[in-house]
Amino acid sequence: MNRFPLVIATIILLLSSVTMRAQSVARVHQSTNEAANGDANARAIAALKRLDKDVIVYRSLADFQETGKLARVSLQTFQQALNEVTREVEPVVMRMPASKLKMKLRNALDAFRDGAYWWRLVDQPRVVNVSALASSDISRSSADAAFLQTAPYTVAINWRQAHAYLTHAEILAK
Repeated sequence: MNRFPLVIATIILLLSSVTMRAQSVARVHQSTNEAANGDANARAIAALKRLDKDVIVYRSLADFQETGKLARVSLQTFQQALNEVTREVEPVVMRMPASKLKMKLRNALDAFRDGAYWWRLVDQPRVVNVSALASSDISRSSADAAFLQTAPYTVAINWRQAHAYLTHAEILAK
């Protein structure tokens, strides 16, 4: 009869050691996943910073009106960089759990996309293809002309928003 408490104690000891081992393995997996997520987040932020480096972020309308430049690179160069960054950042953001960091990264990428969209609307390349001249007889109303005059500042606002989202994402990632 004295063996029964000894058997129970042995079983409890055995189960507790198995449980502790399982918990330590789970912690190792969790810390490995957190490190991998941290690396992926850092790569996404670095990719978005490449775009941020290419654009000019103005503090005000007056600053923008002084130069009127939208970026340090051409639209075609920026569009290629945007496509590369989108291919890098999209999979990372898709795998992230819902969080403020995910929202900031998504918003930064979307602001860069929106800025590129508006930039395409107002871009006037210095080289004109002869084949493009056939359809250049488009007449614009005064409302269209006024709308297109404000589009460059819309691009600048999108760049500023993207920069703000990216700055917040960097703070959250630390």
